Amino acid sequence: MAHISSPGLGSGIDINSIVSQLVEARRAPQMQRLDLREAELQARLSAFGSLKGAVSTLRDALASLRSPDTYRGRSATSGDTEVLTATAGSRAAPGIYDISVGGLATAQQLATDPVTNAAARFTADTDILGTGTLTFKFGTTVYDPDTDTYTSFTQNPDKATRTVTITDGSLRGIRDAINEADIGVTAAIVNDGTYQRLTLSVNDTGAANSLEITVQDDDGDDTDAGGLSLLAFNGSATNLAQTRAASDVTGLTVNGIAISSASNNLTDTIEGLNITLKGAGNTTLTVALDRNSVATAVNGFVSAYNGLMATINELSSYNAETREAGLLNGDAILRGIDTQVRRMLSDPVADLAGPFRMLADIGITRDSENGTLVLDNGRLEKALDENFEAVAGLFAAVGTTSDALVSYESSQAATRTGSYAINITQVATRGSLTGSAAANLTITAGSNDTLALSVDGVSATVTLSPGTYASAADLAAELQARINGVEALSKAGVSVKVTESAGVLTITSNAYGSKSKIVISGGSAKTDLFGTAPTVTDGLDVAGTIGGVEATGEGQYLTGTGAAQGLRIKVAGTATGDRGTVSFSRGYAEMLDDMLAGLLDSEGLFTSVTEGIEGQIDRINDKRETIERRMVAYEERIRAQFIAMDTLVAQLRSTSDFLAQQLAGLPAVARQGNR
Repeated sequence: MAHISSPGLGSGIDINSIVSQLVEARRAPQMQRLDLREAELQARLSAFGSLKGAVSTLRDALASLRSPDTYRGRSATSGDTEVLTATAGSRAAPGIYDISVGGLATAQQLATDPVTNAAARFTADTDILGTGTLTFKFGTTVYDPDTDTYTSFTQNPDKATRTVTITDGSLRGIRDAINEADIGVTAAIVNDGTYQRLTLSVNDTGAANSLEITVQDDDGDDTDAGGLSLLAFNGSATNLAQTRAASDVTGLTVNGIAISSASNNLTDTIEGLNITLKGAGNTTLTVALDRNSVATAVNGFVSAYNGLMATINELSSYNAETREAGLLNGDAILRGIDTQVRRMLSDPVADLAGPFRMLADIGITRDSENGTLVLDNGRLEKALDENFEAVAGLFAAVGTTSDALVSYESSQAATRTGSYAINITQVATRGSLTGSAAANLTITAGSNDTLALSVDGVSATVTLSPGTYASAADLAAELQARINGVEALSKAGVSVKVTESAGVLTITSNAYGSKSKIVISGGSAKTDLFGTAPTVTDGLDVAGTIGGVEATGEGQYLTGTGAAQGLRIKVAGTATGDRGTVSFSRGYAEMLDDMLAGLLDSEGLFTSVTEGIEGQIDRINDKRETIERRMVAYEERIRAQFIAMDTLVAQLRSTSDFLAQQLAGLPAVARQGNR
C-alpha cells in the first residue's frame, strides 16, 4: 500500500481542516457547557466573597462597641493651661474642680563647688577625681546651704538605695557611670565659663526625694575633699554644693481643700485624673464623659450594618421586568444569615437592667423596606446624657456588682448571662515574715549587714548601710529601700513593705495570693534583724462561690465555673460571707460578634461554602481534561479513517491512470472493433 505523507494528497481533500472542524464540533458544546457552569460558580464564589467582606467589615465595626475602653473615655479641660493640664481615666467623675497652685515642686540639684574647694577646679572633663563606690539614698534632708549645716536625713522607704561603682575616675567616667546605672539621678558636666562642674539632678521632685551620698573612696578617706569623696553629701561631709533644694508643691488646694504633693504630676489627688501642674495660679478643671467616642462607634456600626444589608439586598434581588436575578437569589445560606442578623437585633438584650434594652430605646430603628438601620443622633445624644453606662450595656459584655469593693473584670464566650450571688469564704492575703524579737539597731559592716531572702519566689541578697539607727522605723526604711532596690526583684515586678511595731520588723509582700511569700534563707543580719524564730505567713488566694458554684481564686481575682464559667471578678476588702451579686449581660455588639466570628472562622460557614465551590470548579477542570483526552483519541480515529480513504482514492486514481494509459495505446482499429 502506498504511504501518504501529506493527508489529502491522494484525494485532493483538506483532511487536516476537516478533522479539526469535526473535532471542534464535538468538543465545543461540551466545553461551552463546562465554561458556562464555571462562570456560574465563579460568580457565586465572588458573591460569597462580597458577602464575607461585608460581614467582616461589620465585625470590625463591632470591635469599638465591644471594647470597655470606648465607654471609659473621659475628657479633662483646663481653664488655664499655664497653670495645669490634665488627662482623665475611666474612673474620673464628671464635674468642675477649682484648683489653686502657689508654687511648683522642685527636685534637688547638687554640683561640685570650685569656689570653696580648690580640688573641684576642673578644666577638662578628663580630669580625675578618683575611683570607688557611691551610695545614693533618697529622703528628707535638713540642710542650710548658707551655713553649710547638714542637720539630719530621714530615709524615704519607698525609694530604693542604689550603689554605683566608679572604675573610670574622670569627670566624664563618673557622669557616664551614674547615668548608665539609671538610679533616678541625672549627671551632667557644665562649664561655668572657668571650670568644668559635675552636676547631679534628682529626677523626682519633692522634699522626701533629696539625696544622701556616701562614698567608699579607693584612696581610703571617704569624707575629705580629695578623690571620689569630693562627691560626698551627708552628715559627715557636704563636699557638694546644693544649687537647688528639693521641695513639695506649695499652696495647692482642690475645691478649697489643702493638698500636699511631692510631685507636680498629681495622680491620686482626684480619682481617675492625671494632673500636671505648670505654674502658680487659679483655674478650673472640667471633667466630662467622652460621648464622642461612643457616638462615633455607634455610627460606624450602623454604617457597616447597612453596608451588609445593601450587599444582601443586591445579591438576593430579582427584577421582574428584566427577569434578572441577583447572584445569590434564593440561596438558603444568604437567607439564613439575613434572618439571623435581623432577629438578633430585633430581640431585647436578655438579663440587662436599666432603661435601655433595645436599639430603638437609643434612637436606632429599622427601615421596613430594605432592612437598613436608621439612627436618630439627637436621641442617641440624649440617651448618652441621661444614662451613659446603660448605653454601654446595650452593646458590650458588662458586669455590674452590688458591692463597691467587688469589681467585674472580664468574661469568656462561655459565660452565661444572669445575676450571680457572690459568697467569699477567704479573702486574699499577702505573704509576710515577722521577727520574734526587736531588731538590733546597730549594723556593723562585715558582721551583721547582709540578708539573703526571696520575695514571691525571686531571690535577692541585700547589704545594709552600717551604723546605729535612731529607731526601728529608720532601720525598716533602710531595709525596704535596699530590698526594693534589687534589680532582680524590680524586673520581676516584685516589691515589699517593711514596717515595725515595738521594735519588731515585718516584711510584707505587696502581692496577694498563694504565690506571695517571704523567705529568709540566710545572711549575717538574719538573727539580729528578726530573732531566732520569725513567724512566716504565706499569702492566700481569694476563695468562694459565684452563683453558688465554687470558683477558682488567684490572688484577689475569683473566676467562676458552671454557668458563670470565665466570669472574673476582683474581690478587695476584708469581709467574708455574702458580698452581693454580679449581674452579667451581653449586648448586641457582643452577641453579633459571636455569631459573625463563627461565620468567619477558618472552619466556619464561609470557608465550607468557598471550599465547596472551589471543589466544583476543580472537578470541572478535571472534566475538561477528560474531554481533551477523548478528543485526542477521536481525532486519531477519524484522521486514520480519512487517511485510509485518501490512500484508497490514491490507489484508485493510480489504477484509473494506468487503465487510461493502456487504452490510449491500443490500435485505433481495435478500438473501433471494440465499439
